Amino acid sequence: MIPLLALVVFGLYVRREAERIRAEDLRPRVMVKLKLAGEGMATPGEVHLRRMIEDAIETRGIGAIADTGSGEGWATIQVGVADQGVAIEQIGGLLRERGLFDGAVVGSVEPPTTALQ
Repeated sequence: MIPLLALVVFGLYVRREAERIRAEDLRPRVMVKLKLAGEGMATPGEVHLRRMIEDAIETRGIGAIADTGSGEGWATIQVGVADQGVAIEQIGGLLRERGLFDGAVVGSVEPPTTALQ
């Protein structure tokens, strides 16, 4: 009986998390593109920098990271946000603080996309 109860509780948890993730996927998105030193994929140092930006975006409550990647000379971050205009302004400010704004492009994504689509 206890294993069955544990399985039911775990199933409810998984379902609730899946619903939360689906709701986040429907939010408007902002794309952040950071110019890389080369024309290919990000180096380990550039990946580390991208992750620091991702952490700052989430820590400041700007939005939730929806997708990331690199290629063709750019590191990309897609952020699920409540308001695209406000998020673009806040992310731009973050990039200015870090001295990265000149090598970046920040804009809205229509419609939201993920790497799986």
